[in-house]
Amino acid sequence: MSKLLQAVVLGWTRTSALFLLIVSTLIPYTSSAAEPDVNVNTANWQWIEGRRNNLSKNVGLLATSLDAWLSGNDIATSVNQSYLTVRLQQHVGSLDGFHSKLDVSGSLDLPRASERWKLIYESNPEELNSLEDSVLGNTNSSESVGGVRFLQTIGQSLQLSHDVGLRESSSPDPFYRISAKYNHEFGNNWSMGYRQKLWQYQSNGWGYDTDVEFRRKFGTDNYLSFETEIKYQERDEETEFSQAVALNRRLTDLDSLRYSVGVLGSNEPNIRINDYFTEVRWRRAIRADWMFLELVPQVVVSRDDNWRPQPRFFVNLEMMFFDF
Repeated sequence: MSKLLQAVVLGWTRTSALFLLIVSTLIPYTSSAAEPDVNVNTANWQWIEGRRNNLSKNVGLLATSLDAWLSGNDIATSVNQSYLTVRLQQHVGSLDGFHSKLDVSGSLDLPRASERWKLIYESNPEELNSLEDSVLGNTNSSESVGGVRFLQTIGQSLQLSHDVGLRESSSPDPFYRISAKYNHEFGNNWSMGYRQKLWQYQSNGWGYDTDVEFRRKFGTDNYLSFETEIKYQERDEETEFSQAVALNRRLTDLDSLRYSVGVLGSNEPNIRINDYFTEVRWRRAIRADWMFLELVPQVVVSRDDNWRPQPRFFVNLEMMFFDF
């Protein structure tokens, strides 16, 4: 236990000052003898929002300038929907200690050059992680990719995107991936979501990820979801699968809760269950639609840990930068 506490203390001391500042403003302040120092919190938020707005304007300016250069037209005819997302994850577990991870992704919109083309960047692409790591939040990959995306819409329910680019590597590593999303409603209460992704990396070979979700609404703010996902990667010659049931609740316009329980498995060396997990995910919009906080207590029972229950806790802070 002492090693775990040392890892937690060391990890948190390395966390960025911005994260500590934001978390400190969330702590409720009450006092019967003294008035709360409102000016301090107000000044903190103004400092954060000022820098966020400046970065958002720079993202928009970069996108519109590039769009104008590619199109040869300096007159803006539509809103530019470029964005940058920064996600900071703090994670502590009873068996694996403390981990901190920063993910960056974004898209530059080019509406004047082409309504369907976008420039993309991802610091931790989902397909380069195992299904187990993606579901349980263990995505510690330092991989990043960049390229261009071509969007297609077929009918009212099917959306396709084609991505072509390079993975960050010591040698050129081109990739191609295609993603499909389809949603359909059955009556007033049932709906289905389908997501399919195929990819080919020169170094890792090809793979696919199939995700099917059935949803049942209860009233206007709650729904039950049944989620099945299958993932194959030629690099590992392994097929992984997951099955989960989740209750999703919207508490207010700013808060939501998700209770989930599920299993994870694979077909190597034979078809078997590798993990059982349960978690509660509380998500709150701290600042309008650009800053979000997630608190996620989780318990994992894993074959690799001799079926010892492992309590874990995640703190995720997500910030979005856009100028539209």
